Amino acid sequence: MVTDPLLGRLVDSRYEIVDRVARGGMATVYVARDRRLDRRVALKVMHPHLADSPDFVARFRREARAAARLSNPGVVAVYDQGSIDGVAYLVMELVEGPNLRDLIAAGPLSVKEALGLTAQVLRPLGAAHRAGLVHRDIKPENVLLPDDGSVAKVADFGLARAVTEVAQTTTGNVMGTAAYLAPELITSGDSAPRADVFSVGVILYELLTGEQPFNADSPVQIAFRNVHEDVPAPSSLVPSLPAEVDGLVADMTRREADERLEDADAALARLREVVAGLSPSELSARRGGATESVRTLEVLAANAEAARQAVRADAPGDGEEANQGQTSPGVRTVSLPIGSIGPDTRTRALDRQALGDDQKTTVIQSARTVLARRRTLVGAGVLVALGGVAAGVWYRLSGPGRRVAVPEIVGRTQEEAQSAITRAGLVWGTPTRAYSDTVVSGSVISCKPPTGTAIPIGQAVTAVISRGVEQKTVPDVVGRTEQEARTAITGAGLTVGAVTNDYSPTVESGRVISSDPKAGQSINHSSAVALVVSKGRRPATVPDVRGMTVADATAALRKAGLVVGTTTEDYSDSVESGKVISSNPAAGASGFYGDSVSIVVSKGSEMVTVPDVSSMKQDEAVAALEAAGLVVKIEHVFGIPFISSLSTDPAAGTSVRRGSTVTLRVV
Repeated sequence: MVTDPLLGRLVDSRYEIVDRVARGGMATVYVARDRRLDRRVALKVMHPHLADSPDFVARFRREARAAARLSNPGVVAVYDQGSIDGVAYLVMELVEGPNLRDLIAAGPLSVKEALGLTAQVLRPLGAAHRAGLVHRDIKPENVLLPDDGSVAKVADFGLARAVTEVAQTTTGNVMGTAAYLAPELITSGDSAPRADVFSVGVILYELLTGEQPFNADSPVQIAFRNVHEDVPAPSSLVPSLPAEVDGLVADMTRREADERLEDADAALARLREVVAGLSPSELSARRGGATESVRTLEVLAANAEAARQAVRADAPGDGEEANQGQTSPGVRTVSLPIGSIGPDTRTRALDRQALGDDQKTTVIQSARTVLARRRTLVGAGVLVALGGVAAGVWYRLSGPGRRVAVPEIVGRTQEEAQSAITRAGLVWGTPTRAYSDTVVSGSVISCKPPTGTAIPIGQAVTAVISRGVEQKTVPDVVGRTEQEARTAITGAGLTVGAVTNDYSPTVESGRVISSDPKAGQSINHSSAVALVVSKGRRPATVPDVRGMTVADATAALRKAGLVVGTTTEDYSDSVESGKVISSNPAAGASGFYGDSVSIVVSKGSEMVTVPDVSSMKQDEAVAALEAAGLVVKIEHVFGIPFISSLSTDPAAGTSVRRGSTVTLRVV
């Protein structure tokens, strides 16, 4: 085994690499310790042999930009980016736990579990869609499940695109994972929020049934079936599923994009409608039962340790996944020719290198944690079942009509719940109110005694009514230091999102320029507030504008972030009229964006007129010529005795440059 040369290395004098956790087709993921903030982070380092590829470098940058735009607890945060030995890296939030693929491998989930996880995926996608982003590679590998039991997190925005951005490249290929690609992405490359909804619909099908809708020998064949076949109803494999769940899957995976739910928010609202209409028995429906799920999970647990050892071992030199041989064609990120899946096009197999396998790498948690969760659920189900049997026996022994079960009122409006309680012969107690992230305002969150409990007729039932999602007001942090802003945001009951840096001509370095959302806005308590912190004034260097026209000099200064200040004129024998003689500050001087630079513009050479000195004495003539800015050269010419006269060359009245030499002839 070859030791990874990056283990133990200190990156950017800050991130100490302590362990390698995963290796994919594009990058290797390490656990690192951020010495500055004393926290564990994930360090994603691109493979060196891909550093010269503009496409792969662009994916790294796109992932950082997309994550920075989304301040949502359901999105894996990107903290920093840079390069090490010329190779790009990202510093990301470390999510310690399995991904959704690991959970699916343990066996199908119940309707309640599947819909709950789907809702957790739709929430951050809704934030992305509202921000104008389409993920384009939603799949179970890109949904991480923190082992602390918090909400699922969507990762890998490397293929994300703005809704208004052209989807395909000049090569005519579209990147994505075949099993989850929407038909319009395959046929035309169109990117829209509906494409992500299709992917989540396929995941929901897989959570319910334990398998993908379509299977084939290659990604192209799977993509072909996505285009030409409807996703089957999950009840074809799980007959106990209610029709409402089939309808939800169908609404999310319709082949015609215009007939599909328009975005993640619409899909989440539709999901909540379905949940509100299902009974407890319908929510507990599961393919194969709990026993089968536990057995499947035990197999997963046995394989997990081997998978972790393989991750830490040296990966193949060609950059493929160490466990690539176990990856099905439907879960690899591939490049497919746009429009190649048409009615007149054959299904074409692509070789492994052509597929460009870049399945998202994740931090794989020990499957024992997942096993414990699922066993807890199974154990709770057994206890509930036993309790139900005991309650039934007790009810029969007590005589009919003496007791009645509390009706299902969770999720109903207060009026509907009160009516149901009254019809059951029970008393509607004075309700209490509480905030809820999942139950709409005015509907029942829970009740006491709980639903299904057998209680005497006439007993009161007290419900908890939802106030809706708790709202918090964003504090004004502009002008404060970053630490002061963080304290104010957490003190307001919110969390700090992405923190980016930018230059500012007015805000001092280290202080907040702006926040998103802005101060005073009311937002969900689970939302994060992104900050832009000032790096101070942007530096600028004065360009050399000597010899340029005024227009060219002005353009050059503006390009450098400077402006033209005072413009003066002066004579110059060396600089052509209308062009710059000099600047102040001079060329090469350091300044800041917005500073002004004064320039001196040439008027050309200064001209003077040779004065008439013919009637003057020699000394007077010399003085007059020099006063005119000329250099005098005296030349004696012999003439008529006792007669003295003066003349100049050039002659009097001639226009010459100041400083020119004039010959004074003395006769």
